[in-house]
Amino acid sequence: MTLVSRISSAVSWMAVASLLAIPAGAQVRHRATSPPPSGPTVRITGTATDASNGVAVENALVSSGDQSTRTNDRGQFALTLPANILSTISIDHPSFVLFKQTVTATTGATFQFALVERASVTIKTKSGETHSVDIGTAQFAYAISFSGYVRTDNANFCKSDGTDFTPDKTEFSKILGPAVPVTATQCCQFGSVMSANVEMKSGAKLLVYFKDSCSGNEVDFVGREKATGRYQYFNFADVSEIDFP
Repeated sequence: MTLVSRISSAVSWMAVASLLAIPAGAQVRHRATSPPPSGPTVRITGTATDASNGVAVENALVSSGDQSTRTNDRGQFALTLPANILSTISIDHPSFVLFKQTVTATTGATFQFALVERASVTIKTKSGETHSVDIGTAQFAYAISFSGYVRTDNANFCKSDGTDFTPDKTEFSKILGPAVPVTATQCCQFGSVMSANVEMKSGAKLLVYFKDSCSGNEVDFVGREKATGRYQYFNFADVSEIDFP
């Protein structure tokens, strides 16, 4: 018998021995196959609104399974879901509590979803106006000429002793304005810098300087206004008080 024949014979006997070693009644595992094709689907539409005032919620992330889309400026969206089967729809937006609801998708179905808003920030201006913006979208911002705005959840302040102070928006109790230009070389060596008073949830009360204004940038507070659902910018020079939840 040649060497190749002896090897082939040995392999065959090993295969037979392996089969004989499987206990009676034991299940033999087979290679996984692709799942069967999914059933029929239908296109459903929906609208997301603010539960407190009915204002459309724009740019919310709507998802179901591995499918996702965003609401338009009227709070509307469309999804393709399995027909006549329960599906869970999730709607996520920084201004609102995460929303989830189970629906049955049928041909031509349309749904209305009312989202519960998170706490709001109250902004009072020098002119006597009062505005409410969502804490989820509220941010500190500064304008760069010909480039737009830079926005962040953290303030970019300097204290009277020259040290940096960058608290998150959730750490504030109040910001008292309007912000005014002053000379503070410990925080800005290029000219005047905007300054205002703040009160923190810790109880601290501080005079702060807006570091982003040192280069001549406009410093603002921005957020999605509850009454309109639109983002609005408020110049700190025009703000008399901001109250945080």
